[in-house]
Amino acid sequence: MRWRVEDDFQGSKSTVSLDQTQVRRYRAWKRHATMAMAALALLAVLAAIDKTSHPAPILPDDPDQGPPADCGAIALTVPEAQRLFHLLTTHICDLPPPTMRARIARHLNWSDWRRHHQARARWHHYRTRLAFNE
Repeated sequence: MRWRVEDDFQGSKSTVSLDQTQVRRYRAWKRHATMAMAALALLAVLAAIDKTSHPAPILPDDPDQGPPADCGAIALTVPEAQRLFHLLTTHICDLPPPTMRARIARHLNWSDWRRHHQARARWHHYRTRLAFNE
């Protein structure tokens, strides 16, 4: 259980900058920590909603099985939700509309490609584990 707590704390430090504060008073630290944890909760809820509507992963049954044409995509993760949220709220606000639409489309396509690539890597990882278990 402690490992999970440590892992979550490390993830919150890197995702929502829980450790990036320079405050002198407890009240300021408490406000920063509260806002960071609220942001992490929002991202976790977004990832959980996407995970519930996401199909089950395609995994191999046999170590000699060839990869399918499409392994699907992994569900949205908290860091990926943070990256896309940051992109849609701050990164492109001063751009002209055609450039903004093109940049959003490019980042969404890249995110989709990356999630498909991670699903394909997971499939091959599971196939390798099946070979070692036999």
